[in-house]
Amino acid sequence: MTIRTYIHSSHKRAESSALLDCGAMENFMNMDYAKWLHLPIKRLSAPRPLFNVDGTTNRKGDLFFYSDLRMKTGSTTKVMRFFLTDLGHHRIILGYPWFVANQPRIDWAKGWIDASHLPVIISPPDLPMIRFPPKPTTHALRQTQPQNEPLLAVRVAYPAKRLTLTQVEWATIP
Repeated sequence: MTIRTYIHSSHKRAESSALLDCGAMENFMNMDYAKWLHLPIKRLSAPRPLFNVDGTTNRKGDLFFYSDLRMKTGSTTKVMRFFLTDLGHHRIILGYPWFVANQPRIDWAKGWIDASHLPVIISPPDLPMIRFPPKPTTHALRQTQPQNEPLLAVRVAYPAKRLTLTQVEWATIP
């Protein structure tokens, strides 16, 4: 199952789908994608072995890099670690740590996630949170002053499907 995520960095804004994988023991992001987004990349003190689901070693070998990113899932915000490697055609994998932190309500049979866990926004922890002004609760209608300028009347000749204008109307077109 995949969900739409929004990634905000100091250089770019992007939309991407993230694979939800409760069997993945960590969160992952594609290294090339993290570089493209200009996310903060850090080096691990010691490499960690990386294995694919089938037990084979990942084609990029061990894990050397990670990025700590702020994740806003619905109304919950946490800093989570993403290990960076080659993920094939996936850009983001949200693994077991994301499931533990958010306890999402998912109907796997129908393929939907409870809307209270949306949107998922990923950003560097030092990037200021984007705040939107509150939506107005009431809308006041304003009265407009009548205009003394005549409106241009356009008549449609339906059988011929052409527009026709009177000579007076034609003269008022700038």
